[in-house]
Amino acid sequence: MSGKKIFTASRLIRLSVLLLSATAITSCGGGFEPFVGVTSGKNKSYAAPVEALVYVYENISGGSINGGCIPNTNGVDDYEVGKKRFGGGSTCGAAYLPAKWKPGMTARINWEVLPYPGWKARMLDMPGVNFDESQKSIMRQYYENYSAVIPLPPPPPSAGDDFGKVANITVHFLACNQLYITYGTVEEGRNTPMHYQLFAKSQKLCTPRPSIKSMADYRRNKAKMDAIKQERANIKQVILPEYIKELEQQGKLPVTGK
Repeated sequence: MSGKKIFTASRLIRLSVLLLSATAITSCGGGFEPFVGVTSGKNKSYAAPVEALVYVYENISGGSINGGCIPNTNGVDDYEVGKKRFGGGSTCGAAYLPAKWKPGMTARINWEVLPYPGWKARMLDMPGVNFDESQKSIMRQYYENYSAVIPLPPPPPSAGDDFGKVANITVHFLACNQLYITYGTVEEGRNTPMHYQLFAKSQKLCTPRPSIKSMADYRRNKAKMDAIKQERANIKQVILPEYIKELEQQGKLPVTGK
């Protein structure tokens, strides 16, 4: 490949990144703009800012949905699980969405879970900030990484099938690796009680994690922790598919346009 061709390709890549970054920044103002260069015709698409809401004690250490960065989001305190959720308002990228919702539409999502955020490595008695690396290595073995293709629910009734009328894409991290999706609209606030009902339903799908806040807790619960990690790796998405199925049965899916 000639130097000229390499330079041209490099410029195109940088330009694409800048355009997408500008789109993501513009998106944060409520509503979002079409991807530059894909503004009309059958390939019209949108860049949706991505937010996260966490209902569990575990921390979400980032991820992505349809190419859009999911922000790192801490979980709630263990004594507030089921009563509060944490996150929202912070974005780190924009997800691709087609202009119109259609039945069967899906999104690819990846995320990392730090399941025992109260478990800290021992600080060593030496100058500076130094932690016991052997303990940190054990803790990292319990980090969990997941990938799934999830069905996308339709926008709320106020938007019909038009993704251009919503504010963002919000990933709700429920219990047992279950996910739920909303779009940052007025309806989202009105439906908060229903979101907690879905969370309560999700809690029944797996074994609760033990409380791990020390190496002594780890040694007492290691067998259970190993079994839970294996269990979580095999849990399928249930909450979101069932929710969309209920909308369909109730005749609440939007009539899709062309």
